[in-house]
Amino acid sequence: MAEAQLISGELPRTLLPEPAAGVYWTQGCSRTLERRPSAIRRRPYDVLAYRLQLNWVELLTRTGTSPADRVFRGVNTIVVRIDSANVQAIVLDAAAMTIDTVTVNGTPIVPPPQPVGDALTIPLPSVPSPADTLTLRIAYTSRTSRNVGLHLYPKGYYVGRGPAGDSVVVEERIAYTMSEPEDARYWMPCNDAPYDKAQAEIRVLVPEGFEVASNGWLEERRQHPGGVWEYVWRDTVPIPTYLMSVTASRYAHWVEYYERPDGSRVPLWYYVWAPDVESPDTSGARYNARYAFRSVPRMMQAYESYFGRYPFVKYGMAAVQPFAYGGMEHQTMTTINRSWLRGFAELGIAHELAHQWLGDLVSCATWNDIWLNEGGASWSEALWLEWAQGESAYLQRMRRFRDSYLEGMPGVMELPLYAPPMSQLFYYPTTYAKAAWVYHMLRRLLGDSLFFPALRNYMERHRYGSAETEDLLESLARDVPAPPVPWRTFFDQWVYSAGHPILEIVPSVSALDGNTYLVRCLLRQRQEGTAVPQVFVMPFVLRFFGRSGERFDYRVITREREQWVELTLPFFPDSIGLNEEDVLCQVSVAPVSVREPVEGSGALLRVLPQPVVQEGTVEYTLPRSGQVALEVVDILGRRTVLYTSFGQQGRYRLPLHRAHWAAGVYQLRLWLDGECVATTLLQWQP
Repeated sequence: MAEAQLISGELPRTLLPEPAAGVYWTQGCSRTLERRPSAIRRRPYDVLAYRLQLNWVELLTRTGTSPADRVFRGVNTIVVRIDSANVQAIVLDAAAMTIDTVTVNGTPIVPPPQPVGDALTIPLPSVPSPADTLTLRIAYTSRTSRNVGLHLYPKGYYVGRGPAGDSVVVEERIAYTMSEPEDARYWMPCNDAPYDKAQAEIRVLVPEGFEVASNGWLEERRQHPGGVWEYVWRDTVPIPTYLMSVTASRYAHWVEYYERPDGSRVPLWYYVWAPDVESPDTSGARYNARYAFRSVPRMMQAYESYFGRYPFVKYGMAAVQPFAYGGMEHQTMTTINRSWLRGFAELGIAHELAHQWLGDLVSCATWNDIWLNEGGASWSEALWLEWAQGESAYLQRMRRFRDSYLEGMPGVMELPLYAPPMSQLFYYPTTYAKAAWVYHMLRRLLGDSLFFPALRNYMERHRYGSAETEDLLESLARDVPAPPVPWRTFFDQWVYSAGHPILEIVPSVSALDGNTYLVRCLLRQRQEGTAVPQVFVMPFVLRFFGRSGERFDYRVITREREQWVELTLPFFPDSIGLNEEDVLCQVSVAPVSVREPVEGSGALLRVLPQPVVQEGTVEYTLPRSGQVALEVVDILGRRTVLYTSFGQQGRYRLPLHRAHWAAGVYQLRLWLDGECVATTLLQWQP
């Protein structure tokens, strides 16, 4: 389509306190802001710190992966602050392990308690007072029998065929942890809940030649007798258990930097197998880590421009294989699938980096709120493309998210973003694609000048903490108290409910004096489902196009299931569209005439009765003799010829009975010698 002439001016991307010229605003309904109850189920304590010691020497020296080969010993010293009165025991999460010893503030608990199910209950020697601090030292033996929490693979393990037909195997023995959502309990006793963030120190013993990648900063690397090396990683800012990680293998390790204009810099630590470090091949036939990571400094620059300064002491990536996922945003040390090193996973790398702000700096407080993490990082993929390539690349990515979401039909019409079933926690159409659109719609609703400062304020208010969906709502309301759509309405319909608007637009055009036209459009919302709002209150922009390139934008907030819009235009609207780039929706528009009916033709066309129930009558008048055709056009533009013949000047009546038509609104067109001389609407009810 050629560039259209703009009549009304582009719709501003910022919040409009007053209607702009040529753009009409209908104010939506308002609802009070009332916080929903929290879903956090707090235990009567707060973990302040984990000091974890893992002995992986034998684990990595062995060559097999049987249950006996997977055994390792660990000690977790957990500092907790008591938050409630009359606490007589501390309940932790622990699975697939034997507890060897337990002390509380140095006092042994004899015999040491053992996990029952996934719970480890430690009786306290005395009842502490609220605000008291306890130090729990738990020595344990991990006994996982499968790859859950702790993943272990031998050197030479066959993975499969690569994209170039190459045989892919594990290059070196590897052990790594993967805890999201609640698998940290399989490799350490802990409070395995995302709301409870704590400082973490992780000490790992490994055989000589093995490298260890983990969270925070590498405080120390020292050699012990017998060729044993100890790595000490310390994260000085709080971290939830699902973001704690340890990866160990015979890695090649190097450091690069993201350098800011002010001279400060962020270290970028990379861990990959030696054959994967670099290659002249950039076709994807071979692994090439330096090529795959080439854009990370620019990605960090982009995200700092949107979200603010990178919040941690370093960023890193450790490649693992096999891996059931593309990447996992472990705080400061993302775990990625080795396949990404082939150089075709730029958006995956961008996604995980963005999580360091949306997911790590501010973590979801419960798994009900996982959309905050995954939607934010998915939307950030489009932000990276926008920063690197422009708005068209951003919109293209958002369209792909729309397609991915709609591919989940009809299931997505019953699955809200908030509180998905655990089995569908990472269901891509909703948790990732639709959630990305929620961020996008918030941006469009407010405009960049309001939205990005509000988003940065939200992250600052919950910095190094966790947040629920209601915290984002309240933070936005604090910064933008009067949005076009009330905050409670927006979140109730897009986050707490399922589905999306399915709109049908039925236009009717009448000629007025002075080359102006009266346009009436019926906006009908047709979405259905027990979890779907009957009405989505959202700003929509109707776009009217003329055959000579004219364009007019009309902005309205829908607030009823069926809503009429009426306006006058200085041109005949050849076609009508909607701002589908701003709102996640499906739209069908009953077609208007491809060209304006011949002025003064004297042709008349009508349908009786309206609506037609099974049978009706078409009446038309021909101003002259000629070749006649009657056709019906449905809302998708599909044409059906009802009648064709040569007709004499005069008046005609035809019976109308098409029982196979679906109920709906159609357009009836009268053609005379190849010209459309009259149109009317046909409301059909079989």
